[in-house]
Amino acid sequence: MISTSITLICVGLLTLADGQRGKSNNSNSSGNNNFDSEPMQKTETDIPISIIPVQGVVGQTAYLPCDTHSRDNSDVVTMVLWFKESTAEPVYSYDARIQHRGKAKLWSAENVWGNRATFRAGDKAHLVIQNVQEGDAGVYRCRVDFRDSQTKNVKVNFTIIVPPLKPIIYDTKRRDMSKHLEAYPEGADLGLICEVHGGRPKPRVSWYLGSQLINSTFEQKLVKSPGTSMDSPHEQSSTMITSRVTIRNLKRSHHHAKLSCRASNTQLSAPQTTTVVIELNLKPLKVEIIGKEKYVSASKKNRVECRSSGSKPPAMLQWYKGSKQLVNSSRDFQKDGESISILEWVPDTEDEGKYLTCRAENRHLPDATIEDKWKLNVLFAPIVLLKIGSSFDLENIKEGDDVYFECNVRSNPTNFKLTWYHGNKEVRHNASAGVLLSDQSLVLQGITREASGNYSCLAATTEGRNRSNIIYLHVMYAPICKQLSPISLNEADAYVLANVTEELQPQNVSRHEIINLMCEVEASPSSVTFHWTFNNSHELKDVPESRYTSDQTVSRLSQRLKSDEDYGTFGCWASNVVGHSKQPCLYHLPTPVNPLPLQNCTAHNQSGTWIRISCVEGFDGGLPQKFVAVADEQRFESSSPYWEIEIHKPTTVSLYAVNAKGSSEPIIMEGIAFKDMAKFTGETGISLDISPILIGLGGTATGLGLIVTGVLMALWRKHAASPSKPKPPQQPSIATFAVKGEEEDGNPDLIPTTALTNNYTDRKLSVYGSLPRRSHYAEDQQLPQSIIQDMDYPRAAPNTYYSLQRPSRYTETIVRHTTVQESCI
Repeated sequence: MISTSITLICVGLLTLADGQRGKSNNSNSSGNNNFDSEPMQKTETDIPISIIPVQGVVGQTAYLPCDTHSRDNSDVVTMVLWFKESTAEPVYSYDARIQHRGKAKLWSAENVWGNRATFRAGDKAHLVIQNVQEGDAGVYRCRVDFRDSQTKNVKVNFTIIVPPLKPIIYDTKRRDMSKHLEAYPEGADLGLICEVHGGRPKPRVSWYLGSQLINSTFEQKLVKSPGTSMDSPHEQSSTMITSRVTIRNLKRSHHHAKLSCRASNTQLSAPQTTTVVIELNLKPLKVEIIGKEKYVSASKKNRVECRSSGSKPPAMLQWYKGSKQLVNSSRDFQKDGESISILEWVPDTEDEGKYLTCRAENRHLPDATIEDKWKLNVLFAPIVLLKIGSSFDLENIKEGDDVYFECNVRSNPTNFKLTWYHGNKEVRHNASAGVLLSDQSLVLQGITREASGNYSCLAATTEGRNRSNIIYLHVMYAPICKQLSPISLNEADAYVLANVTEELQPQNVSRHEIINLMCEVEASPSSVTFHWTFNNSHELKDVPESRYTSDQTVSRLSQRLKSDEDYGTFGCWASNVVGHSKQPCLYHLPTPVNPLPLQNCTAHNQSGTWIRISCVEGFDGGLPQKFVAVADEQRFESSSPYWEIEIHKPTTVSLYAVNAKGSSEPIIMEGIAFKDMAKFTGETGISLDISPILIGLGGTATGLGLIVTGVLMALWRKHAASPSKPKPPQQPSIATFAVKGEEEDGNPDLIPTTALTNNYTDRKLSVYGSLPRRSHYAEDQQLPQSIIQDMDYPRAAPNTYYSLQRPSRYTETIVRHTTVQESCI
């Protein structure tokens, strides 16, 4: 402070001295300062001083000019003083009178500019004011003193421009865009607000998109100055200008574009500018499935790629098969600005005709999704479904009905070969048998029970072959007799159980025998109702229900044989919901008689004293028989007509067949000794020695007789087979085991035995059956008139005879009629 005061005093004294010198030397000298006397001030005031306008911007550097040239440009500046019009004392001085190291002495008032001011001498001398402040405004006078020339004064009108504050850009939600980064949807409208506070003079606010000025609207209002409190007693206000701009339908070109709000009130400084960068969410421009094939094969892995470009952020790729999204089935990544998705999947038959879709979606633009579709043409093995006609009830199909199957096939390629199966057997078209194949249908006309079973169809293409589901066809039918096994004695379920005594004498045979008959049928449904009939030479009657039992398809009958009238033919009838059996199962029980004599008995030398005798057994009379040989009051029993007897002399041997009813007539072999073979036959017991010549003649005669007899029998049959009216055609038959001549002779002791018959004709599957021959016992029987008139009553037409006679034990046994035996004798 002391040095400053001394300096000011010195400057004042110098100025006073210069003024006195000017007054005495030059009454027209110019110059004016606060230190001049009143007469001097009047003199300077009378001299006009030019005023130079200068603008300064708050915070920037200002340059106040001062002309330091003398009139003749030859004088030297000794001192420059700066005065502010409102003060009498200088605020800045430049003293060149006493230079230190070639530099003038500088001084600046601390309360005005301080160290912010610097004077620069030269051709264009000026005062540099840094960091201009708003209080620096005013009119300043620059006084220049020369060594010899008159003092020179220059005035500067220094005005201060206050720039506005930096603009603030808000969005429509009043969010500061410099702090809030948001991407806008492509195609949307962008509205922004720019607020500018302060500035003197009033700033001009404008918007620029890049370097292009765009239209905007603005309004001005007075608001509280920033930085002052609402409660401040000296609250200051400032001007706020609000400018609004709207960019409609943001386009892809607006992405990353710079939008600036500029506020300017002078050209001395750059405008106050705030810039935001427009961020957009861009729609995907393109999506494409790469690797589309004309055909894909089911059950084989396929690989396909999808690419999308143009989206910002990169598009998400999603795969759809039909309406179902494929999740976790693809591998996704970005490359060169593209979104890429690689899908690996295995098509199935249900994909045929569906679309495989790749969808590109910007998650911020759900309405801007684009997609590419690929219609799948899937090759697959046939899918086969077998159905029965809609009008048919599988639970209620019976013999004689027509059945319709439909095989639905779905395949690609569509051309296929169709094969039908019944079980594992292929079904072929056979119109005559009622099997019709047409397109994808199978028609069975007039089915029989043999048509029951599993049905399926098989379709084959180049992609493979598949079989359909299986439909089991159950055909209901009325009962028929089941094929029975041969009759045997002394077994648990034997068809005939007779109590035959061990005694071989006829008078010891019991007459109270019990037979058990089992009737088994085949039927569907298997719930069967039975009834039995009995037919003998006197009557046809029903068997009381108390004598038989029934269980599903089996019925058992027990019959005690009290008299000869209890022998005859038993008929087993059955019925179910489908109907009655067409023919009964017949069991013939012939009236037991004594067995017939043995035949063709021959004696051979054995060795030593042993003789071997063999015969052919005759009819057993309907009961089991044994065989007895009596030689020299010795009895030899055998279950077969074969004996080995020890003899020591010529002996007579009597041979018998014995059953429970008695014995046969004996065969007498007289005078058996150790000699050549002897043959005995017949019932008289006569022994004959036959030479080879006689044997040959006898054989020839017998052969001729048989030929004549055969011709006569054929003629008789032809005559008997010519009825007065035509007969229905016979079904195929299985030959009986009875001798034809014996059947035609009407021998009641020899009953024809046939296999089971089946009265149905199956036009599709092979059926074997037979028409039974009529029983000789039933030819002359008359049915009651009431039964004949009842059409639902099962007819007693013979179906199968189960002969209750014992079967022959040897295949070589020859059963002969008595008349034949007599003719041989």
